[in-house]
Amino acid sequence: MTARVSRLPAIDPRFVGGVIAVALLVALNVYLFLLTDWSMLRGDPGADWTIFGEAGRRASSGGDLYAVEDAYAFRYSPLLAHAFAALHLIGPLAWRALHVAAVASLAWVDTRLALVTLLAWPFWFDVEAGNLMAFTFVLAAWALAGRGWAIGGFFILGLLVPRPLALPIIVWLLWKHPAWRLPFVGLFIVHAAAVLATGWGPAWVAALAASTAETGSALNFGPSRLIGAVWIPIGLVLAAILTWRGRLGLASLAASPYWLPYYFLMPLLDLRRDPRRG
Repeated sequence: MTARVSRLPAIDPRFVGGVIAVALLVALNVYLFLLTDWSMLRGDPGADWTIFGEAGRRASSGGDLYAVEDAYAFRYSPLLAHAFAALHLIGPLAWRALHVAAVASLAWVDTRLALVTLLAWPFWFDVEAGNLMAFTFVLAAWALAGRGWAIGGFFILGLLVPRPLALPIIVWLLWKHPAWRLPFVGLFIVHAAAVLATGWGPAWVAALAASTAETGSALNFGPSRLIGAVWIPIGLVLAAILTWRGRLGLASLAASPYWLPYYFLMPLLDLRRDPRRG
């Protein structure tokens, strides 16, 4: 009798590649966690939270809102500076708690996305610094899930915090939700008029133009750190291709002239179960 030879099930090379990729990402995430100086555990309010508080003070007192000093550089809308004058009263602990609560809300969009984000180093870097990148990310996820309030919120935040990484998502939302096109134009006009009324319009535009200096920052982990402004047209072309393919998280990163640590939250959007839904 001929002995029967058992065959092992074939292993899909793509599955193996995926496992290796995930393992490498986990290892990198753990490594970056270990490198992080958890100053917030010692009561440090965070560099960005401190800047926001100072911006609120200057907006209220009539100080030079867009002056660049040793540890101060504010590049957001002057309207947001006025908001921070009030918001800063809640303190850094409550502000950080809002970050966690916002990301936890993504469980209603995609439980896996919420869990991965809560374990991701870029999220905790944002919490540590006291920035608001997490809110941009959360609004983007809800907006791409089709929630009207989130679409409007993302547009408003995109005007108050004009980051190039928001452009692919704004374009996608306006494409997929044509009813929002006129409201977006209206929001843009109202915001522009309000900024001009504050008297800080020209100074803000100058501050935005000067933000290209971030390409030389030690916290820039993007290609522009090596090739400078050459990356900008390359990134925009790549962002357009990725947007067309529905990879909005990667498109957002590609559209940015520089990649600060919390910008790496955006590619997590592509973990949504259907990256093309809008």
